Amino acid sequence: MNQNKERLRELWVQYKTLIRQERANRGESSPKTPTAKDLYDTQIWPLTKEGFTDRGQRQYVASFHTVGTTIEPVVLSTRALDAEKVYLLHTKDTERLCGQIEKELGWGVERIKTLLVGRSDPEDIYKQVRQKVDELPPDAAIAFDPTGGTKAMVAGLAMFAFSLAEEGRTAHVYYVDNEEYDDELRRPVAGTEFLKRLENPREIIPDWIYHRAKDAYARGDFSLAKQLFEQAKDREGRAHSLEAVLSEAYESLDAAKFGQAKDRLKELLELLQKPIHRQSFLTKYIAAIERQKEALEAVVQLTDALSSKGESIAPLEEPQKVACVLAALGFMAERRLKMGRIAEAVLLRYRALELFLQHRLALRGFDTANPNFRGLCAAAHITIEDLIEKYQGERRAARAKPDDELEQKSAIDFTTAFFLLRALDDEPALAVSANKVLGLASARDISVFAHGFVLPTEANAKNLSEVLMALVQGGDLPEVKFEPIPLA
Repeated sequence: MNQNKERLRELWVQYKTLIRQERANRGESSPKTPTAKDLYDTQIWPLTKEGFTDRGQRQYVASFHTVGTTIEPVVLSTRALDAEKVYLLHTKDTERLCGQIEKELGWGVERIKTLLVGRSDPEDIYKQVRQKVDELPPDAAIAFDPTGGTKAMVAGLAMFAFSLAEEGRTAHVYYVDNEEYDDELRRPVAGTEFLKRLENPREIIPDWIYHRAKDAYARGDFSLAKQLFEQAKDREGRAHSLEAVLSEAYESLDAAKFGQAKDRLKELLELLQKPIHRQSFLTKYIAAIERQKEALEAVVQLTDALSSKGESIAPLEEPQKVACVLAALGFMAERRLKMGRIAEAVLLRYRALELFLQHRLALRGFDTANPNFRGLCAAAHITIEDLIEKYQGERRAARAKPDDELEQKSAIDFTTAFFLLRALDDEPALAVSANKVLGLASARDISVFAHGFVLPTEANAKNLSEVLMALVQGGDLPEVKFEPIPLA
């Protein structure tokens, strides 16, 4: 938009008249006769610059501009974007114009830099701009203006700018467009120029968005996948995106929102029954989706029971429910390991180990949160004295510290639970190395801030996984997995 538009329109009429006269009287003009160039340089161009009020969408750390055969669009966009540092991409043919642009802007050599690029080499543009972009902070907002220059320069800069979005950078592409173009003079009518931001095709074309969504889903970034599937759905004007619902289910599962994950899978199954979705590739996975929904229902039931005071430990006795919760914890742990969030993954696997040991004791009617040793002994047909002696013997064999206060414990930790199960001749507990379990307990203890705050390692995660696998295999639990449904 130009606030001097009306005055410029009048001047444009005069400018065209002068050009026509000069063409008609070529070679006969008097030195005293005002020329079209004089009118443009002294009135039209100054008013165009002064009245150009467009601005970029934000403050930019740097802007990159391709320089063509005219300086006007570069000057207008550079002033409008007002970046902290400006890079002018030019060829040998347009190098002289960079000096004119610098003079027009008057910003000094510290703010304006020039880059010589090949006129027909997009790769050269990529390398040079890449180098400058890599010198900027990752969160720096960058603007690109490919208005001028050769086709290769324009294409190279635009493609590079749009690709930066995939790296998580803020990269906006602008173009100096016009409302009116003078076919006779073969140039935009002065005062009708405006700064237009070009949308990234990857963000507006449904097929591209859908491809990016599938890629995010395959990487396990279910939050981004849901967002992109929804965006593609909105662009196409559809009422639902089955893939977005599925992505949200796994996003919720990863966040331990088990009830919400279950509801999303239930919603997906209902949508797949509608005539409009019966041709979806997801229909061949209905049985698998149903199994995952049922597994999540079991997870909700058990986790609700564990979080409610005074509830019976009966749910902990059910192998199916325990297997489902272990699978959910495994899903969450694996996701965090892939993302390098090792401490969280280790914490989740410790919780899985504790849950399994709680399950084995619950099968004997023993509640680790409210221990009743007399009742445990009665169920196991053993005296309390014999139980304590065997318990201490298991600890001594593993060179663990003696525990003389077993009966006085108000709650049972996983190390105590493990040795207690060995004392009761529990097959899964006996099949696992006691020293390995003690090592895991020690690693957990020193990871606590008060005891040294030694961060968990991938080795901790691997050892936990091996112990869990051995316990589960010996515990006769059904096989349950939360494998993401493949997107064909």
